[in-house]
Amino acid sequence: MKVIFTIIFGLFLIQAVAQDPSFSQFYANRIYLNPAFTGVERGVSVAGVSRLQWVNVDHGFRTYGFTVEIQEPFIRSGIGLSLFRNTQGLAQLNSTSIGLSYSYLIPMDGHNIHLGVEAQWNQRSVDWDQVVFSDQLDAVNGNVYSTSFVPILEETSFTDFNMGILWRFNSTVKLGKKKYKDIRNSIGLSMHHLPALFGTNTGGESLQNLPTQVMPRLTFHAGSMIPLTFFNSTKKEIMISPNIKVDVQGDALLQFRENLQVFTYGAYFLYEGFYVGALYQNKNIFSHHRNTNAWILAVGAYIDSEKQTDGKLFVGFSYDANTTGVGPEAGGVYEISFRWTGSPKVSILGDGNRKRSRRALDCYRFF
Repeated sequence: MKVIFTIIFGLFLIQAVAQDPSFSQFYANRIYLNPAFTGVERGVSVAGVSRLQWVNVDHGFRTYGFTVEIQEPFIRSGIGLSLFRNTQGLAQLNSTSIGLSYSYLIPMDGHNIHLGVEAQWNQRSVDWDQVVFSDQLDAVNGNVYSTSFVPILEETSFTDFNMGILWRFNSTVKLGKKKYKDIRNSIGLSMHHLPALFGTNTGGESLQNLPTQVMPRLTFHAGSMIPLTFFNSTKKEIMISPNIKVDVQGDALLQFRENLQVFTYGAYFLYEGFYVGALYQNKNIFSHHRNTNAWILAVGAYIDSEKQTDGKLFVGFSYDANTTGVGPEAGGVYEISFRWTGSPKVSILGDGNRKRSRRALDCYRFF
């Protein structure tokens, strides 16, 4: 098994088109999801994530992330700094990215428009001595031959650019005799790896000096926070939050069947700061026995300080249970995330409420 996965990852390094990691708790890693989320909450926010995939495989996929962001209401802007590192395979293919993001808020009556951009610097490295190629293997004795493969680079770096738009608004829905008020909605669209979209090679993504680059990725996401008032006779916070995320990555984004597609959809149930959720993930919107699919189970909590001005802490855990494909043998996917948001009064350039004619919508839990 170890040799087989070494060969697979070796081939991946040479020929396969790179794709981005995908987080199960995508709203916990909101700048990665869409740079328009930068500074969506008042004050300073610090977040981190650790994702372990294929835990039964030696040196499976390991992804770690850290972000810090601040909202500057005086200029209706958010500024963020992100650091992500992904390690995969016995050859220790390491991918590191550092991103600086900026968002601008357009407040309107009952809704906001957020526009975001992100510039990234990326570095990749690999230990070629750990890779076993097929021409090194003997049917009886195993790894005994030298390979004809000649590595060129052990490290390379390149720049990248991302952008996104986010629409947040309140709404009221009436179904029969029941009326759902103060529904918080979020709809967003982000585009990652813009240079590749325009056919611009920004400086060597390939460790073999091949004319390859990270393929552009288009992400659509939408969600709502619906108060369940008819269950809430005690005035406690009870909500349901349906969500959907669609990722499309490849050379021709409008030709969906020729690209990598990932559909993730489900719902969370929230009660007084605690939540539990179930989401389904598949390459098609509906299940099929030929597709690798997974159920994502998530739990978490928001912990507010006694003084509302002292900030709040979010912690979350999710587990992806793969039901088909290589997942059941390779092991599931575990993800832990946190986010701490400090006092909403903290800013560098001052409070912008005095300047605004319209007050922006406050961030509410997930978004």
